[in-house]
Amino acid sequence: MIKAVVFDVDDTLYDQKAPFVAALAPLVANSVSFDSTQAFQDYRCQSAHAYDQVASGRWSHEEMAVNRLNATLQKQGLTPVSGNAALTFEQAYAAGLQKIKLFPGLETALDQLKQQFKLGIITNGKTQHQLAKVMQLQMHRWVDRDNIITSEEAGLAKPDPQIFTLMNHRLNLRATELAYVGDRYDMDVKGSKQAGWHAFWFNHRNATMTEGGNWIPDQTVGDSMELQDLLLA
Repeated sequence: MIKAVVFDVDDTLYDQKAPFVAALAPLVANSVSFDSTQAFQDYRCQSAHAYDQVASGRWSHEEMAVNRLNATLQKQGLTPVSGNAALTFEQAYAAGLQKIKLFPGLETALDQLKQQFKLGIITNGKTQHQLAKVMQLQMHRWVDRDNIITSEEAGLAKPDPQIFTLMNHRLNLRATELAYVGDRYDMDVKGSKQAGWHAFWFNHRNATMTEGGNWIPDQTVGDSMELQDLLLA
């Protein structure tokens, strides 16, 4: 029996693509072939490697900002940018993230979930930045601070199953009693299933399974209203 529901943050609780595209626009203004959807997907695909590099101490957060952005640009055949330009992009992106809102339907779902389950968050990223998003989304209404784990504070990053196991201990529950809601197959579904959790894949970007699809989500939904229905079923 599921006793707790734990959420990813980025592109699961809110639309992460819109502020990303707005922040990137000045860097790609002269590119007629730029594909914003593909760029967003490529940027997020850099995350697993990038957060692992930061968690292990091999990269600083500044190095992550530069390397992740330039890897994304190069995939579209665009010229890499300087460190200053990458950090300017990061600042603009961060400013856009200060205006984020929950996906439609999630507030209603969270109100009802709070009455039945323990709730938590596991998110990759710098603690200060991720907590700022949590506050902007008013997730503190439903999730206690002790039940929020970031990769920076844990020294672990998704899809490492150990970061999920850490939440087991926080909530004092067995793995089979927890469900994880996330939009990424490679980090959210894979990581939670490896840890023995239930996995709910919020696949609103119509992504495909990677790595052979060895980890099968327990449920898959394609938009926020379907997610609301799933969570309240």
